[in-house]
Amino acid sequence: MHERTQRAVARLLFALLCALPTLLTFVAVVVSFTPWYVNYRRHEWERELSRRIGLSVEIESLEHPAPATVRLGGVRLLEPETQREVARVHTVTWVTTADKSALRLSQPELQSAMLPYTWRMIHERFLCQPDLTDLPMRMAADDLTIHSSTGPLTLRDVDAWLRPAPGRVEATFQGVPASRDDQSAFHISVVRNRNSKGPTTDWTMKSGDLPLACSALADYLPVLKALGPEATFQGMMKWQVDDRGWAIDLGGSRFDFVDLGTAMQDVPHRLTGLATIKLDRCQFEPGTSLDLSGTLTAGAGFVSQSLMQSLADQLSFQVAPMIPGDQRDWPYETLALRFDLFGSQMTLAGICHQQRGCEQLPEGIVFAGGRRGLAACATTTRSWVGLMMAIWPDQAERLPISTQNAWLLPLLPAPPPTLSVEDADSPPRPRITDARGRQDGPGIGQPE
Repeated sequence: MHERTQRAVARLLFALLCALPTLLTFVAVVVSFTPWYVNYRRHEWERELSRRIGLSVEIESLEHPAPATVRLGGVRLLEPETQREVARVHTVTWVTTADKSALRLSQPELQSAMLPYTWRMIHERFLCQPDLTDLPMRMAADDLTIHSSTGPLTLRDVDAWLRPAPGRVEATFQGVPASRDDQSAFHISVVRNRNSKGPTTDWTMKSGDLPLACSALADYLPVLKALGPEATFQGMMKWQVDDRGWAIDLGGSRFDFVDLGTAMQDVPHRLTGLATIKLDRCQFEPGTSLDLSGTLTAGAGFVSQSLMQSLADQLSFQVAPMIPGDQRDWPYETLALRFDLFGSQMTLAGICHQQRGCEQLPEGIVFAGGRRGLAACATTTRSWVGLMMAIWPDQAERLPISTQNAWLLPLLPAPPPTLSVEDADSPPRPRITDARGRQDGPGIGQPE
């Protein structure tokens, strides 16, 4: 080959193999830093994440600090139709390797009222997708804040793990309320079982010795809002979800600082005081089965005479004599009641005599004040319909349905079709007496 031809070939190879790739690389680097390309990549991430999680995603900034690392800034998750904010994160750092991935969330915030969308995103769009849960994953967050109408709740030292296994995947979560000085954490476990009989999700929360504020989920679960802004939960909750519905187990748990005034604010009666509810057993499937037993105790408060009269009429309570024309609420010092619901049957019993300072009272006292009983309940079994009629007495139907109790009815097993409050089995109503007519201890007396 002639020397001149060799030079021409060498120049051509240099241009094709060196100069051109270098130029293309330089152009690619320059283009990747232009605003239009950055916006294009950011919009691509928004579209892909929106498709995967089922929520509208907005991202303010996108960076690639390392080949396997992506950093997203100013992330917002929005409900697709109303564009209401579900969650926001200041910074998301996502690191992916061949055998695992990790997420670091900086200052995440959740809206309590929009938690159903958060749960749907985690459960249906993630845990129920085997192709998205084939690699272990760890997520860490600092200062996770849950906003609700009663105020924000902040958690620190938040850690979550995803551990796939044959036929199942398990996600665990733990955190510490920012108000705590120690490291007492609560734990949440979500297990998705993929078996041939049908997939199920088992959800378990353990608070340990840590009381958890119910207000954080008050906008998500209306029943928690009815407990009052200071109510706390302590114990363990198990929740199972499958194609047929869901079932819950709260046995051994307790609710403290329950505001009875808040719980009764939509009821035509008045009852105030801070109560503690202890659940010995609590297993139920909505509308199918119910096994519930425990105690309700409260300190000083007030109870309206209308509620006392309604309890006497519907549940055969013994009530202290009332002064005609006097509509003042009665003050009480102790409220103590044991309840047991199995299926459609309910058993109530007064247990004031088991409370400190009330040992001298006879058995069956529900309300006590001034070392006297104000109302008593003989241990009897009847339908829960009687309690509903006592609380909502203005309803003419056998099953009293109103806007205040409509959410509760689907959770309770239906009573027998022929059962009504009037013909329910109940012993003859005992005669109301006061302390002067009794020889076996303090009885039912007019409040002083």
